[in-house]
Amino acid sequence: MNRQKEVVLSVKRLISLCVASAALGVLVFPSSATAQVYTMSNGGSTATINVGDTGVLGMNSWSVLGGLNQLNQQWFWYSVNGAPQQPINAIGTAQVFNFSNPSSPIDNLGVQYQNAQLTVQVQYILSGNGASSGSADMMETLSIVNNSTSPINLSFYQYSNFNLLMNSLNTVQLSGGPGGYTGALQQTVTSAGSGIAEVIDAPLANYGEAALAGVTLSELNSGSYYTLNGNSFAGPGDVTWAFQWVATIAPGGSFDITKDKGLSITLVPEPTSFALIAFGASAFGLMLRRKLF
Repeated sequence: MNRQKEVVLSVKRLISLCVASAALGVLVFPSSATAQVYTMSNGGSTATINVGDTGVLGMNSWSVLGGLNQLNQQWFWYSVNGAPQQPINAIGTAQVFNFSNPSSPIDNLGVQYQNAQLTVQVQYILSGNGASSGSADMMETLSIVNNSTSPINLSFYQYSNFNLLMNSLNTVQLSGGPGGYTGALQQTVTSAGSGIAEVIDAPLANYGEAALAGVTLSELNSGSYYTLNGNSFAGPGDVTWAFQWVATIAPGGSFDITKDKGLSITLVPEPTSFALIAFGASAFGLMLRRKLF
C-alpha cells in the first residue's frame, strides 16, 4: 500500500499541529447541527467526507476511473463503559486540519472531536494511481485519548458500506478471526478486477461482522450496546463490513489504530453496449466487403 511512511502522526504531534493550525486559521469550528463536507482528490481519485453531524456521516463517496462513486458510507462509532454506542460526531464539534499544500487539492485531511472524557482524531491520506488506472489508496490513522481522571473501557467501531459499481451484486469476506481480525475483501461479481481491500496494520480488531446493508448500521444506532456477531461473509448483494476494537485506556492514555484501503475498479460495457459494438463491427465488415468486391 502507498505512502505508509508519511502517515504516522502521534497524538502529541497532532495536538501540537492543532495549536499551530489554529494560529494560521486552518482550524475550522462549524456551527452545531450542520453537514460539513470536504472533498479530497489525488491522482484521478476523489473522496468526500462529512465531518458534521447531519446527513450521511463520515466518508460518503470515493470514486476512481470516470467518477462513478463506489461508497455509500464509512464512519466510526464508540462506546465507553458499556454505554450505547454513538457516532464519533456526538463527542463534540469537528475541528478540521488540512495537511496538504494549501495551493494543491486536499489529499491529507485530519478531523478531531473532543470533550471532557475523550478526544478522537482521524487522519486520511488519499493516493490515486492515475486518472486512467481505476485504483487508489486511502490510509487512515486514528487516536483515541482518555481525557478523564479514571480508566475507561472503550469499544470502537468502524462501519463500511461500499457498493462497487453501485450494482448491489457484491460479496465481502473478512480475514482473521475473533480476537485478531486482519482485514476485509469486497468484490463485485460482475466485473473481474473490481474490489476494495482493507488491511488492519495495528492493532488487530477484536470483533468483526459482515452483513447485508442496513443490518449492522441498525444495531450500531439501536440505542443498546452491541458486540459485532462474528459473521465473516455476506453477499451477493449490497454488503457491509464492520470491525470492533476493545481496550481499557488509563487516564491520559491513548489507543491508536492504523488501517489502509485499496480500491480497484475495472469498468466493463453493459450487455447492450456489447450488442452495439458487435453490430457496429459486423456493419463495418459488410461495408468493407462491399468495397473490396
